[in-house]
Amino acid sequence: MIYYEVIEKRKNVDNVYEIKIANFSVKPKAGQYVSLILPSKAEIPLGVGDYDEDNNELRLYVESEKLANEIGKRVILKGPLGKPLDFTNVRIIVGIAYGKLYHDLLYPLKVAYRSKIETFAKCIDCKLNYEEPKNIEDADLILVSAPLQLLYELKIPGEKTLVYNRWVKMNCNLGVCGLCEVKGKLTCIDGPFMRFDDLVDYGKGVLK
Repeated sequence: MIYYEVIEKRKNVDNVYEIKIANFSVKPKAGQYVSLILPSKAEIPLGVGDYDEDNNELRLYVESEKLANEIGKRVILKGPLGKPLDFTNVRIIVGIAYGKLYHDLLYPLKVAYRSKIETFAKCIDCKLNYEEPKNIEDADLILVSAPLQLLYELKIPGEKTLVYNRWVKMNCNLGVCGLCEVKGKLTCIDGPFMRFDDLVDYGKGVLK
């Protein structure tokens, strides 16, 4: 746990707060997250929105105005945490996002694009700066951030789809407390991007 300087905090056109952190020296890998620690209050997992390797600047996105107001000139962060995405043998990647949750996909898609992977995105009620896929089935990997109830409406192939798991509480973020366990997997260790069929049961639409 280290204190970091907040060099920018602003609300963007989507009413999401963008938080820029200085001197974050450990480059996150695609798919990882950090834990924002509010002493004596809570730990909040936040996906990596972007990372400027030249300046060691980390960008986080916060949807909650209440949480954004808790962030002052310095913050305590733990991380990077979680399981990085594996782009081995991925030729085509598709991101699917809904509304304000688009920011969960910004950094993974950027890393994929810079790795010369064909990158496409479908954004529902939002915008991602990639072409829409002509056929989602052509993708080798699909990344999704959307409300749980919408996943089945998207008709996505579960075996090659990873979903950003937002439906469990993560407490220790170290795989110790077990609070984030889903079907035998710990979200803080095995996620936050987890296989669609590890999160939900086909035909039921519920988190197990």
